[in-house]
Amino acid sequence: MTLRQSAGFTRARTAGFCCLAFLSLRAVAQTTTPTDAQAPGSTVELPTFTVSTSQDKGYRATNSVSATRVDTPIKDLPFAITALTEQFITDTGARELTDIVNFAPGVTSGAKEFTQGNNRYSIRGFDGDVTPQRNGFIGNRYVDAGNITRVEVVKGPASLLYGQITPGGTVNYITKRPQDKSFTQIKQQVGTDSFLRTDLDVNLAPENAGGRFKARLVGAYENGFQWTDPGESKSTLIAPSVAFKVTENSTLILDYERFRRRETPLVGMMPNLSVSVAATAANFPNVADRARAQAYVDVGNLNLGFRAAPPLPYDFNYVNDTDYRKSDFDSFNLEYAINLGSNWTARVNYAWNDFYIGNKLTGLAEFTVTPAAAYLATKNRFDYVAEVVANPAILSDPNKTASALLTRRKRIEESAGNSDTFQAEVTGKLALGNVTVKPLFGAYLSKSESFARRRESTTAPGAGVANVNTTPTQHFQPWDYNNPSTWDRSGLYDEFSLPWGNLREGTGEESALYGVLNASFFDDRLIAIGGARYNKTKSTGINYLPTVAAVPGATIPDPDYEATKTTPQFGIGYKVRRDLLLFASYSESFFIEERVLTLFNPAYNPALPTNATTNPLTISAPALPTTGSGYEFGVKTDFFNGRVSSTVSLFHLERENRILRFRETAVDGTFPTITRQGTVDESEGVEMEVTWSPLDNWQIYATATFMDIKTTKATFPAIPVNADPIYQAAYVAAYNEAVGLVLNAVPEGSAETLGSLWSRYSFNDGSLRGLWVAGGFVYTGEKAQRTANPTLFYDAHTVFDAVVGYDWKWHGRDMGASLSWKNVTDEQYFPANQARGLPSRFVLSLSAKF
Repeated sequence: MTLRQSAGFTRARTAGFCCLAFLSLRAVAQTTTPTDAQAPGSTVELPTFTVSTSQDKGYRATNSVSATRVDTPIKDLPFAITALTEQFITDTGARELTDIVNFAPGVTSGAKEFTQGNNRYSIRGFDGDVTPQRNGFIGNRYVDAGNITRVEVVKGPASLLYGQITPGGTVNYITKRPQDKSFTQIKQQVGTDSFLRTDLDVNLAPENAGGRFKARLVGAYENGFQWTDPGESKSTLIAPSVAFKVTENSTLILDYERFRRRETPLVGMMPNLSVSVAATAANFPNVADRARAQAYVDVGNLNLGFRAAPPLPYDFNYVNDTDYRKSDFDSFNLEYAINLGSNWTARVNYAWNDFYIGNKLTGLAEFTVTPAAAYLATKNRFDYVAEVVANPAILSDPNKTASALLTRRKRIEESAGNSDTFQAEVTGKLALGNVTVKPLFGAYLSKSESFARRRESTTAPGAGVANVNTTPTQHFQPWDYNNPSTWDRSGLYDEFSLPWGNLREGTGEESALYGVLNASFFDDRLIAIGGARYNKTKSTGINYLPTVAAVPGATIPDPDYEATKTTPQFGIGYKVRRDLLLFASYSESFFIEERVLTLFNPAYNPALPTNATTNPLTISAPALPTTGSGYEFGVKTDFFNGRVSSTVSLFHLERENRILRFRETAVDGTFPTITRQGTVDESEGVEMEVTWSPLDNWQIYATATFMDIKTTKATFPAIPVNADPIYQAAYVAAYNEAVGLVLNAVPEGSAETLGSLWSRYSFNDGSLRGLWVAGGFVYTGEKAQRTANPTLFYDAHTVFDAVVGYDWKWHGRDMGASLSWKNVTDEQYFPANQARGLPSRFVLSLSAKF
């Protein structure tokens, strides 16, 4: 199926889901007067598999479904889990899932916004291309907060319930579903930088349905902050859901979500600096310098010439005026739950997910810097990099810098995919004397299709050659950092006429069987949870070879891939008091990072010509799953009837068989890229989280995380022997230095110190009754910027927010107004290598509920 066919199929399914919702509403509208069978006792009740948020008190979440798949008190779970409530989400003014998760302990952004969205996180020091969960199933790469009622972060390598995740954990966001009482809520927001947003939330619980039917519609439109020049975004959200009492013992829930974002143009990442340190004789005439550069590449494909952005205005945007990013996401869930007697409940679930991201972007996000010849006559490129770090002003010194150019490559990159997921679960409750046992058994099957393609110009224009929009193969003229008159964003071109760079299609299937046993002993004082999941993953793909024609040429099929993995999880907790739980847990995870490794061919004959068929230099081999394991010890409190709810945990995590890339020296003198496994990454630390209500009208949420994250083991290439003793000595010294950098590197996108605070105080008496104030901050320590340069970190930063609000009644309607000041200190910060934080801004909100 092509990208275009997939889009058509998506529209067809979307129309079908909307028709289904409409027919359901119409059927209920025609319902007659309630019969005896439609008595209040037959009101729709959400099944045990769905989290109940009605008992939440402010920022304190009482129950969770993410840790065990069934609604369970958080204070009784022998695992660390963070649950952020709807009031917390509203008070902090969250617009996206990222805005919410940043407050959770141990979590920070690992956004890869170019084609992977911003919902990628580093949790406890580990990240990966894993989307968050949506109601326990595959979620989206961009998520609007308008349809979120709860966010739960499951800590540790919990593949028992979630399949492929990173060892740090996973994020599960829970969408808004029908409630028991009818209401309509409208919220209007306006802000600086042309911000405008409208939210609508309509809940229908018709009396003539006898409690057997409920429906809800959530919608939003947003004109995003236009703070770069150029840069504009518009988003729309529509999310209907319905709940039926099908029989006295069964419930059906349907929900659909459609999200669209258009960025015209998008906000590109802040350009970095790149000083070429390729180990060539031209770059390094000195043999020892050349050996040093080659060793860095061989050991870990390191490029210490990659540096942070040069001095530029924070609102600088290098993209063309006509560039764009189109982001389309559709999700549908069907959940049918039935009570099997008084002690057993079964659920079947179907989830469909579809996405498309199309990104037209002109230019590369880095200035390629060339040192001046006069400078290199007495010093080398490593000296130049050191001087740039100490004083970026040398970029404008012609005695030291020959050029700093940003390539204006034309490019369109698209990614798309869809998945169908089926799940069946049975859970029960058995009382055996003083022992209560709650087993859960489940089966899971997910089938997916993915597409990725890229078109791009391939040749640099000659000096003085004018930009030609009708020449697809030619880049535009580069931008000169020192000459803003060259910063031309007006170039037009047909992105779909560009030469092919890549086109790939793939399919995947993941299936699993799992079982979980929850048991409590001695009047619920001792709690034990354990289980295991058997996972099987299969995939295949086709790479289309690029040609100069307008269509792809020959194809290269990937070898079929299959892997199995069993992931256990155990936890035990003991209540020293009813409000004090000591707990310990162990769990494992897995993730298919890549399916194929590129290795040297052990049968290669250097005496014969290299031939891809008869005498290949490299061969492909199946990769192993990247696995994780971890344990934690901790304490949970629920003091003073929940006024002080806290979790403190000490954890140790390991990740094995992450893939490293090396440009190794081959026997024929070339430098192919080799991929190897055998790594071990470790993260250990302490995590603290507390929700505290000193008074009924005062709430405080605070977190702190301190971690030590590093690579402790890796497979490195052997040191080659060179006849030149000067080269050999320099190479060995640099090799050992590079090994030290790789083995102590903090993973890209991770910070070892994190913290957050948010507090709200409401005035409940006197002339200030209805007024409330809130505020807080998110602190991120130094964050590793890019794997290619383990010495490069973003500066630590703290982002402060404040808000003042007023709630009142008007003709029986709940009214509200608030003024938020986001990023109070106008901190300029980078959440991740491919993202940058918003500047200081104000947002005025008005809401009415009736």
